[in-house]
Amino acid sequence: MGSVTKVLVANRGEIALRCIRSCTSANIPTVAIYTPADAASPHTLLATEKALLPGPNATAYLDIDAIIAICHERGADAVIPGYGFLSENADFARKCEEEGITFIGPSADVMVEFGLKHRARELAIKASVPVVPGTDLLTSEEDALSAAEKLGYPIMLKATGGGGGMGLQVCQSSGDISKAFNLVKSRGATLFKNSGVFLEKYYPDSRHIEVQVFGNGLGDAIAFGERECSIQRRHQKVVEECPSSYVASTHPELRAKLCEAAENLAKSVKYESAGTIEFLVDDATGSFFFLEMNTRLQVEHGITELCYGVDLVELMLRQANLRRSSSSGIPGDELAVMRNWRQGPQGASIEVRLYAENPARDFEPSPGTLQYVSFPEGDGIRVDGWVGTGSVVSPYYDPLLAKIMVHAPTRSEAIEKLVKVLTESKVQGTPTNKDFLAKIVASEPFAEGATLTNFLTTKFTYRPCAIDIKSPGAYTSIQDLPARRGVGNGVPESGPMDSLALRLANIIVGNAPGAECLEVTFNGPELLFYAPAAIAVCGAPMPMTINGKAVGMWERLVVRAGQTLKIGQVSTDGCRAYLAVRGGFPEVPIYLGSKSTSPSVLLGGYQGRTLVAGDYLALDERTYQWAEEVTEFVLPEVCRPRYTNEWEVWCMPGPYDSDDYMTAEDREMIYGTAWTVSHNSNRVGIRIMGPKPKWSRPDGGEGGSHPSNLFDYGYPMGSINWTGDDPVIFAIDAPNLGGLLCSHTVVLGDYWRMGQLKPADTIRFKRTTFENALVLRSRVEEFVEHVAALVNGEKVEPMALDLELPEGYGSSILAEFKADPAQGLDWDIQYRQGGDGFLSVEFGPQTIDVIVRCRIQLLSAEIEKLDGIIFLNPNARSLTVQYDGQVISQSDLLNKMIEIEKSIPETRKAVIPCREIHLPIVFDDPILQEASKRYMETIRPTAAYLPDNIEYLRRSNGFETREEVFQAALSSPFLIAAVGFLAGTPVGFPLLPTSRIVGQKYNPTRSYTPAGTLGLGGSMFAIYPCDAPGGYQLWARTLPCWDPYGTKPGFGPTRPWLFEAFDLVYFHHVERSEYEDAYARYEAGLYEFDIRPTEFDVGKHMEEMAGHEEESKRFKERQRVCAAEIQAEEKALLAKWLEEKASATTASVGSSKDDLEAMLALPGAIPITSPMNANVWKIQVQEGDVVEKDGQVLSILEAMKMEINVSAGAEAVGGVVKMVVVESGTVVKPGDVILVVVKEGRFISSLSYILSI
Repeated sequence: MGSVTKVLVANRGEIALRCIRSCTSANIPTVAIYTPADAASPHTLLATEKALLPGPNATAYLDIDAIIAICHERGADAVIPGYGFLSENADFARKCEEEGITFIGPSADVMVEFGLKHRARELAIKASVPVVPGTDLLTSEEDALSAAEKLGYPIMLKATGGGGGMGLQVCQSSGDISKAFNLVKSRGATLFKNSGVFLEKYYPDSRHIEVQVFGNGLGDAIAFGERECSIQRRHQKVVEECPSSYVASTHPELRAKLCEAAENLAKSVKYESAGTIEFLVDDATGSFFFLEMNTRLQVEHGITELCYGVDLVELMLRQANLRRSSSSGIPGDELAVMRNWRQGPQGASIEVRLYAENPARDFEPSPGTLQYVSFPEGDGIRVDGWVGTGSVVSPYYDPLLAKIMVHAPTRSEAIEKLVKVLTESKVQGTPTNKDFLAKIVASEPFAEGATLTNFLTTKFTYRPCAIDIKSPGAYTSIQDLPARRGVGNGVPESGPMDSLALRLANIIVGNAPGAECLEVTFNGPELLFYAPAAIAVCGAPMPMTINGKAVGMWERLVVRAGQTLKIGQVSTDGCRAYLAVRGGFPEVPIYLGSKSTSPSVLLGGYQGRTLVAGDYLALDERTYQWAEEVTEFVLPEVCRPRYTNEWEVWCMPGPYDSDDYMTAEDREMIYGTAWTVSHNSNRVGIRIMGPKPKWSRPDGGEGGSHPSNLFDYGYPMGSINWTGDDPVIFAIDAPNLGGLLCSHTVVLGDYWRMGQLKPADTIRFKRTTFENALVLRSRVEEFVEHVAALVNGEKVEPMALDLELPEGYGSSILAEFKADPAQGLDWDIQYRQGGDGFLSVEFGPQTIDVIVRCRIQLLSAEIEKLDGIIFLNPNARSLTVQYDGQVISQSDLLNKMIEIEKSIPETRKAVIPCREIHLPIVFDDPILQEASKRYMETIRPTAAYLPDNIEYLRRSNGFETREEVFQAALSSPFLIAAVGFLAGTPVGFPLLPTSRIVGQKYNPTRSYTPAGTLGLGGSMFAIYPCDAPGGYQLWARTLPCWDPYGTKPGFGPTRPWLFEAFDLVYFHHVERSEYEDAYARYEAGLYEFDIRPTEFDVGKHMEEMAGHEEESKRFKERQRVCAAEIQAEEKALLAKWLEEKASATTASVGSSKDDLEAMLALPGAIPITSPMNANVWKIQVQEGDVVEKDGQVLSILEAMKMEINVSAGAEAVGGVVKMVVVESGTVVKPGDVILVVVKEGRFISSLSYILSI
């Protein structure tokens, strides 16, 4: 055979990367194997090629036959196994050799010999290596008891096939042996396919010291000094050192004894490749005993490399290459030159193993997303890891994230360096043991070298500095200020729904006003504090206890270590409260400038979601000091915001309540109605119920079929947005652009009140002016400063928040200029206000105009230079400016915008810098067809656009064939008019008029749209950046355009979106196989987007379009006629579906009022009622079921994105469910009867519900 030409790396994670790098340095191509769970893992990116393993994620890396088959398929003539998985599997090594594949490691026979611990003892004795006093294999419990008496307790009961700390049991007495014998036997049989067990003497005060060896398979072997790995948890190594401090400082003569013994044993079996011989060293005497041999590369091999200047993996490759090419090995005299342990190591090295595990929960694995990862770099620092920002830790594999190693001239310097490295390392997201490791290394016993195997139980006590989430409450998330204000591009601003309560809680506890807090919605969490902490809770009234003792809100409190804080359900008015902890939550990562959670797009906060049981929030280490320094403070009653269930909030007109959209009657209706808050409200929007507008126009023109439809524009935060005839107040996680009309906007000074609205509350809108809005905003800031003064002990009179303003309002249109071509003004221009924080400029009618979009681009470039600008949101025919009214007034901004617009040169002569992005596209994708099918089965079965969206688009646009629909996407570049909505969605239109096909939006919308879908709504297109709900027609599929952590090519850490406004997109058709390959490479982070800098020459474009004018007119007319026919058809189908739905609902309504009253009149009848306005999600029982226990969940409601369990009380236990009054999907209000339980022989007038999540 020739030399090794390609190596398959039979592993994953950091060791796979380590092996691939060494192969690459040796110019040897590599094959990475992976499972679906590891598809984007770094080892698949670094290898020359990769191959997907068949079978389940959990077991695929153990599939010998599959790995051998991949070797043959890919031409790999060698396999390197690393450690774990198949690294010590003799069957695998033998199978490789039988198939002509070189196994880079020892022979299968040696693996078998050392894999059985009793046989390894025999080999050690034969090589004159001391062994721990023990026994041969034992056949019975009686034999074990007898042998233990002779050896003397304590003893270790071991499975002969065990390893990695498994199959071991320390026994202190005969009773322990009786309990453990059968357990260890069965573990050995289950885990290692060998039930053999034996005994060894157990030395409680001992050290685990091992020697790195390397052999050539010809009888030559050398040692590379010793490592100490005594600090272990459950027999798993935690910290490793080279050299052993015990050997170096206390017993220097041991190094020679250990190394010579290890070399003799390796030579005696003609050991080949890298291996480790482990010894037990008695701390008192320095006596050492052979424990076992690991016939593989050890996890901690790196610290030997640092101290002895060797690359062990490179040696393994050389050895394997020589064996394959010449049936020999590295010459013995060459090995002898490397035998430098007698000179001792160069300096000292320490390694710690970083795991995704929760130290406070007995180190249970903690799979999840690592939201931010950063390790320091520098001399003497080595991090062998596989994770980075955005890495997902799978539940299928060992949770090792990285091996952090340092090297320094002395041990004390190495300790100092490692403490610094661990302190500076950021591994944020899911819990890790980083703090646990740092405290071990920084401890006095470690510095003193008292690193016995019982170190963690006798020398060190870990004290977590964190909060454990015992129960999360209904909807608890992390929020801060100013959150992601100004990021835009589809990234929600987020932050607290009630910014005032959050700031007050922080001020009371001693934090910066905007520090991160827990936002608690409706029903609070139960939190176990592992460390003492100063806290404050402000907001809607919720009962609170610390270890069962009632405590108050709006005051400074201390929770002691070991105590539990429990926050209950909102007791009266309001909806949200905020828990501030002094020092915040330092390990929650900063994402795009904020720690706030955006659950709607799974960004920020803790794992991008609301908290769940088992989450772990680290506290600032200074919390111990702060808790001791707490002084009493209670915020005076007069300084607390007033909560109610009948809210009044100040609003400003605009952007679209003007006469061209709404009637005067509509405006009076908006401000004269007490709107009711719907249960269907959340952080994205607060849906309100009331009368419907009459509208001043029949439809939305090219924007859509309903009068509320517009071309997409930038949404002002806090605006009242009309989804058809139904209003929703845009909340803090709302999209930042869309095509639905916003009539008026809540002013910033009153926006905090939106966070306290709960279902069934009423809200009235009061009109005010920009000047009054600034007065109100200043009042809020003054109030916050006043509370801060009180907290700081200043002698000031308590101050109330509420301020009465004079009513007053103007028009939503602040300025308007009519088209005047003679004066160079080609379009009507309107400047519209959107509350006291947004101002927009619009050009021309609701129609696509490339020249308008070009002018908006030129205008944006100048306006962004102004002071006070927060974010610019350009769209197809408008530009929305978010600004700080306390920096630049509305009038000043308006005047400057008008001035800038007038100063822009003629647009038709402009040449605008932009980018071309070339994307693959596939049509008739099965995943899109499945999305339509799912919609028909779960939402609406018939519509003009069903079952085939392409056929609908063909008919609606007057095309003869489906191919013409596809060609429309290929024949024209698309101009990205805007980037936003949610998650960086690009919205735009084709430059070629004959490609501007139209289609209505789904009604109702879909619950699922696949990532990468090219959708069409009205005459605008969008690319869905991720799996999401949606309403655009399913046109085709391309690649997604959103990477949350910005690690893929084309993205960045501060730019998770791909597109920019005014990009030009060119689609090219590919076959499905090519598309699937491109999508797989995109998912793995390997796809390189084709992005080219270019310029858009407006004049040249106009010349090109001039030749299409007649064709465009014919197309538009044909399109108009066909669209009208389809719209009539859809109108009839929609009416029929709504009628059928209403009939089905009427037919399926539960019991009549008379039936219910009769049932409730029965003796023992217990009504189960709703606690709040909500939607009935599930009924958990059927008529005839018996209520079996107190707290049994009978129904689950849904409101505000929360699940609310309605449970039975003790009085209902034993009762029978006699009537289910409502069905799933029914909307209920407080007190509505959901079902009736009847308990014979007793009369119970009512049932208290238990509310839990």
